[in-house]
Amino acid sequence: MKTNGNIKRYLQLNTKYVKDTEECLTKDDYVQASEKSWGAYATILKAIAAQRRKTIKTHEGLSFFTAEIARELKDQDVNGICLVADGLHQNFYENNQHPDAVKKGAKIIKQFVTRMRNRFKLDKL
Repeated sequence: MKTNGNIKRYLQLNTKYVKDTEECLTKDDYVQASEKSWGAYATILKAIAAQRRKTIKTHEGLSFFTAEIARELKDQDVNGICLVADGLHQNFYENNQHPDAVKKGAKIIKQFVTRMRNRFKLDKL
């Protein structure tokens, strides 16, 4: 298993999605910003999972892994991140979220990504 290679790949994608989100927001492309934020959420969790030699392949897997991280950190607010990310992902298909909601959701995801990178020392790999 290429665990370290997978971690780096997920982190590279994560960095790309965070930057892409910002670019989409500046262009008022809230549908794409929503999906890029979802990607940032998913890839940071996949990087943490790879660090633990685990693989996440489904949306359900992301949800359960988020709950695992919340328990580990003793911070149930982390579970709310999953709901924010799911709402952004749904907005990609429905385009029914107000721009302010997308901006707020993207900000929450970006903060979550930064927190996870720091907490799990992902930038030191």
